Amino acid sequence: MTRVFAPAPLIRQNVAMKLVPVPDDATAEDMLRPFLAQTVNWSIDSPPLSDSQIAADDLLSGYLDGWGRSGDTGVVILDDDDRPVGAAWVRLPGEDWRGLGWAGDQIPELRIAVDPQEQGKGYGTHLLRAVLDLLRLAGRGSVSLAVHELNTAGEFFAENGFVIAGRHGDADVLLRSI
Repeated sequence: MTRVFAPAPLIRQNVAMKLVPVPDDATAEDMLRPFLAQTVNWSIDSPPLSDSQIAADDLLSGYLDGWGRSGDTGVVILDDDDRPVGAAWVRLPGEDWRGLGWAGDQIPELRIAVDPQEQGKGYGTHLLRAVLDLLRLAGRGSVSLAVHELNTAGEFFAENGFVIAGRHGDADVLLRSI
């Protein structure tokens, strides 16, 4: 997919950050893996899954495996040392994979996370807006995601226009028109 924007500097709390597209190659998987782990290991009440456990799980690994296929797009926030501190990305369901937030075969599913030390600075909102802009430019009409019923991130998504469209186990499937 052709990227349509250049890195944009962000200024938050006297720290310059850059918003950059997720690359369309294998480096994307390494860049996004820690953020996928964050989206999986959000609860302090559950033992965290290791990277190898996530990679061995067909459902969870599907958010990254073979990155760069049609419909894959996202953005990453880099700090002034070019260290990724937040990421938001979407993936379309495939013939052999549907994510936790599946809402339809033509609806991309969102994953988003910000380094815990960087949360509360507005980076999540910036990431979400950038991904929504990319989806709008690609002609997508909506985006979905799953959030566990006890995860307070559900409030963030509700404030940003997501509505409950269904359930998947203990998670609400949220949908937002673009």
